[in-house]
Amino acid sequence: MRTKMRRSLLGYLPVDSPIFGLHPMTRLLFLLIVSAYPMIVRLPELNVAGSIFMLALFKVSKVDLRVIKNYKMAFVNLFFVIAIAYTFFGGYNPDYRVLVELGPVKVCWENLRWAMVVYIQLIFAILIMIFFLSTMRERDIVVGLRALRVPFVLAYMAGLALRSIGLSIIDFNTIREAEKARALDLQALPFSEKVKKFGMYIVPLVALAIRRSDEVSNALDSRGFRFTGLKSGKRTDYILSKYRMTKLDYLVLAGMGVFLVGIILISIYTDWLALENSLLYRI
Repeated sequence: MRTKMRRSLLGYLPVDSPIFGLHPMTRLLFLLIVSAYPMIVRLPELNVAGSIFMLALFKVSKVDLRVIKNYKMAFVNLFFVIAIAYTFFGGYNPDYRVLVELGPVKVCWENLRWAMVVYIQLIFAILIMIFFLSTMRERDIVVGLRALRVPFVLAYMAGLALRSIGLSIIDFNTIREAEKARALDLQALPFSEKVKKFGMYIVPLVALAIRRSDEVSNALDSRGFRFTGLKSGKRTDYILSKYRMTKLDYLVLAGMGVFLVGIILISIYTDWLALENSLLYRI
């Protein structure tokens, strides 16, 4: 028996996914609240724990973990960019431990340590965003924002903007499939060639993004959409009336809020989350 799937911003999700038991506003606030965790907490051990928690959440929500594999090159490139930035432009102090000297450049452990701290933070934040896009639809975003009393114009614009991210990813995968059909095997190429080919995707992606923007603009115009300002009067939110907040929603929101407040208070009044307590600073 085939599993019924529901389209999300980043792919497809089974209709029986537990995540659909939550109100769209709860899922939207999940992004806003949980995204603050890696920005507040710099301790790499906690950010690694947060990343593991997100992977478990992927599994519980029945999100295909293969979606993360699509970004492995992005993760690798991100690491190299951060490592190079901190190695060459991270500064130097006589107290730093030099690991190797590349001509005038001194590769120090302290700079690499900072690069690892920042990289782990970004991985946690990226996993949060991937999870959000994998479990939300454009309609869910509009409903969530309207439930928060955001003006309809802004809510609809945010929904279209996030929808464009999903469409760009679909276009990216389409281009890759077209290359495979023309016997271009990226897996067989050396790493340097993969990076070059990855950069060549930008031109067709930009062209497709412009074309899709024009199509969306024409579609909105044909349906009589006009920008009437942020205050466009009362609107009947028919879709919003189909959703109800449950005890589970309030429990999840309370848990996220308490956890966030706890992290803020611990960061202000104690040094438990200080980077100096990390294992990386004991090496």
